[in-house]
Amino acid sequence: MPALLRDKPSPAAPTGVPAGPDQGVIEEARRRQRRRRIRIALVVLIVATLIGVVGWALGGGASRATPAHGNAANHAVAVDVSDPPAPSFNVRLVPSLTVGYVGWCVVIEEGRRTGASACGGPPFSFSPFLEGFGWGSVASRYETMVDVTTPQVAAIRLDGRVVRTVALPGLPYGLRAARIAFPSGALQHRQEGMSVALDAAGQPIAPSPAGYERRAPVSSWRYPGRPAHGVCGLRASGAPEFTIRGGEVLTALRALPDELVGHAFLPCVETEFRFENVPVDAEVLLDAAHPGTRPAPLPDWRPVAGAPGFFGEGAGVTATRYANTWLVARQGSSLAERIRLLRHLTVTLPL
Repeated sequence: MPALLRDKPSPAAPTGVPAGPDQGVIEEARRRQRRRRIRIALVVLIVATLIGVVGWALGGGASRATPAHGNAANHAVAVDVSDPPAPSFNVRLVPSLTVGYVGWCVVIEEGRRTGASACGGPPFSFSPFLEGFGWGSVASRYETMVDVTTPQVAAIRLDGRVVRTVALPGLPYGLRAARIAFPSGALQHRQEGMSVALDAAGQPIAPSPAGYERRAPVSSWRYPGRPAHGVCGLRASGAPEFTIRGGEVLTALRALPDELVGHAFLPCVETEFRFENVPVDAEVLLDAAHPGTRPAPLPDWRPVAGAPGFFGEGAGVTATRYANTWLVARQGSSLAERIRLLRHLTVTLPL
């Protein structure tokens, strides 16, 4: 049986890097970021997607606030995400799908359109911030930053302004978010740590210097080599049209610190398949705090119509329960293809 390790806090802090719509969730999860910092991506290709963001910033909250003059790096336009004139704004969480990595990808939604995304570690009670990142458009007068916080954070103080955090439909476990708009070009001058978390009494919340080392030991393999052995096993039978190309497997378990907020999921094995030369990956997710027990529901995943027991999140990701795990298929060319693969998979979990 694989060794059970206990994580030791480290100085690392959550990170976030903006990405493109939808597929950015998967791509960002593989970047395995090590430090929390705010970056700006001037994404020309998604200007159309961000029109809702820009229109809201100009016509909803930000239009009633006059941008400060002078040094743009030191002045922000505070925007309240609960402002009634604003279109539907939401923040969704998608679990990391990188083997051995416990964390969440944060996805922004504006008026039913998917915007920027970023990935980092899980939320802990000793750290007020889960994620913080910004994005903008070359055609916009404003850039936008979102901080996702743990439940004890009532507001964010930034550049002398206080912006309250709010609960959003896509944020589970009592997590909250604050959204701020800046004059164009301001975010690139900002530095890590400029956002100050405040409690309900308006007092600053000092984050603990402890962090979380998120990557557990993993073994990789490529076809025609033999599959690596580890904590979990995953194989397909009765579906010869899916050919195996390789994969990764967790070789030791790590128990999360007790300060975890809500639930988290640990990917323990991934197998890369191909169907008609199109990649389709399968993964097994464990409960990160108590591996081997029935994991919590995946937050905000919706039942697949006509396929009882299957759930979807956005485009290209499908999941079903298998014993005390979540079995996930992603990419591929269709929902039907992912469901067919999931129906023919067997999980080995010697816990």
